[in-house]
Amino acid sequence: MLDELASVLESDGNTYWSGWVLKVRARLLNSDYSGIELLLSAYGGMGSLNDVVLGQNNKDGVIEWKPEHTGLNERFTVLSSKAWELASAIKRSQ
Repeated sequence: MLDELASVLESDGNTYWSGWVLKVRARLLNSDYSGIELLLSAYGGMGSLNDVVLGQNNKDGVIEWKPEHTGLNERFTVLSSKAWELASAIKRSQ
């Protein structure tokens, strides 16, 4: 799921968050529990993963939707929500 989430972010040029998600994924693949804490820390607050909006251009101060990215935010929201739910469930089980 984190691969897909990173791919969706990367497809819109959001290299910061896609790289961040892959960093979390690497920790989890190494059975490093800090990946759970790191992932959960991305949700909430200003500039968080919750604030990400994909599929937009800023042209001369006017925000426009990219027609080729229809449904991108919906896919991002589903993946991001599932990642949070799984990480929360793992944290509760510890």
